Amino acid sequence: MKTTLAWFDSLTDSVFALGAAAREAQRAARAAELERDAYSPDRIRLLDAAVHVDGRDPGSVPFRPHDAAVFAIGDTLSKTARALRELYLNTALAYGYGTAWAILRVLDGQQPAAVHLRRTVDGHYMLPAELCPVPPAMPALERWNGYATFERARLHLVECDAAGMHADFLGDQSELSDHEAAELHTALDVAAGEADAAYAYGVRAESALHFALLEPKAQHASTRA
Repeated sequence: MKTTLAWFDSLTDSVFALGAAAREAQRAARAAELERDAYSPDRIRLLDAAVHVDGRDPGSVPFRPHDAAVFAIGDTLSKTARALRELYLNTALAYGYGTAWAILRVLDGQQPAAVHLRRTVDGHYMLPAELCPVPPAMPALERWNGYATFERARLHLVECDAAGMHADFLGDQSELSDHEAAELHTALDVAAGEADAAYAYGVRAESALHFALLEPKAQHASTRA
């Protein structure tokens, strides 16, 4: 006979699954970036030899298969690294924001059996609108000994989000002064850490959820005693 999970158990499983997805994407993104960075066409001695390709204009530039393969590999590695980095960012945000959504519901006395998230037709997670641009502070958890670390992780996510918006603003300008150009580079560097910041926030938020569930679990146990 199949045992039905209590709502808080299925909720923590739901959050853990989001974290597992983010970890897989993180590993894949880092591996792809390492592979991309390790592949340097500049270190390869390209062979100066051509093949005739049927259908090409005889007067066109000779087709060199070694050149074509090397550049195609580099382009593919760059595209793969970029796609996996975007996947990591989206899954990390889903983990962090989805877990924050769960905590707020629990603190409000609700009993969600799973995190609720929407996805686009191409599989992109849409973050809960009420938590955007960044999940709020949760002073109701101040009794938890991990609250300060949790709040620092949130503030780092705030910093990355703000840097991203500032970079977008500067990038939309037709002209930038030298000072603004330096600001843009700094903002881009900070914003580049958003995926890691979202994942770190998710890790702390998952611990915060376990703390928030202590009272509902105790109440559940008392009703079954």
